[in-house]
Amino acid sequence: SVIIGVSAVPKTFTKEICEFMAETHAKPLIFALSNPTSKAECTASEAYEWTDGKCIFASGSPFGTVEVELSDGKRHTFRPGQGNNAYIFPGLGLGLLAAKAK
Repeated sequence: SVIIGVSAVPKTFTKEICEFMAETHAKPLIFALSNPTSKAECTASEAYEWTDGKCIFASGSPFGTVEVELSDGKRHTFRPGQGNNAYIFPGLGLGLLAAKAK
């Protein structure tokens, strides 16, 4: 499953939402696509911390490298992906049409 943020309302993806995504999905997709990063629905660090590093994260504006301590006590470095508008929205729109999503 995927959560996609395009609202430009910061902190919309809360800890509880991200934790639920991680509990119910092996590799939750968290796309905080609002620009600039100050308006992202969550930060890369929050997404990785709250999902214990399980998520695939992309943002509309670039976030720097994130180092997170996982539940096993080990530190892991993540390099967040950028789902720039020119790349993500045409493919997302096509996927929604192809899947006949409602």
